[in-house]
Amino acid sequence: MLSKIIDYGKIDVGRTVLDIGCGTGRFPLSLSAVKNSMLCALEPSIEMLRQGVVKDKSKRILWVRGDGQRLPFQDGLFDCVYMTSVIHHIENKEMTLREIYRVSKKGGKCVIMTFSHSRTKKHITRDFPGVVAIDLKRIPSVLSLKKMMTMIGFRDVHHHVVQIDEGYVSTNEYLERVRNKYMSTLTLLSEEDFQRGFKIFKERVKRKYGSKIGKISWFVFIDAQK
Repeated sequence: MLSKIIDYGKIDVGRTVLDIGCGTGRFPLSLSAVKNSMLCALEPSIEMLRQGVVKDKSKRILWVRGDGQRLPFQDGLFDCVYMTSVIHHIENKEMTLREIYRVSKKGGKCVIMTFSHSRTKKHITRDFPGVVAIDLKRIPSVLSLKKMMTMIGFRDVHHHVVQIDEGYVSTNEYLERVRNKYMSTLTLLSEEDFQRGFKIFKERVKRKYGSKIGKISWFVFIDAQK
């Protein structure tokens, strides 16, 4: 996925780059290792930000606590602004896209990695009662995001579907990840609904997949230019 961010974002040496919702720093740290760009990583969670800072041995990344809806940067600062699996966590998506537009340079790139509604309906967690309904409600459709970006002023708005084959995982291992609520959607269920749903999900998954599950992930990258 890093190569796609670099490609769609036209990231190269000396470019100013902002990661919105960087979490513990997975992508900015990887990007720093392969591109000598001027990187800024923004994250609202102080605990996640601290983890990123600890991992940053090169000390070349500027770590900033902040909100994507109100970016603490001057106008026209970045050559590329990207976010990965973040847009559905943001309450006011239009405000965030307007902020990205504001802080981007003329000709700068915006890259958003998200999920399509069609793939959400086919994800393995469709067998967990209530999960698909929650995700379809909070994940904006690709079409709505593209329309919003065009309305704001972005040009050349395109989307690309990327498939990643992650091989196989044992069914028990995957069920344990679900039990630990590895997806943020699972944390939105009440504990009662989660426990009831997990029992149903466990039975369905074991019956459908047996001892191992083939994992193929589908992501959508939307890229645009200011």
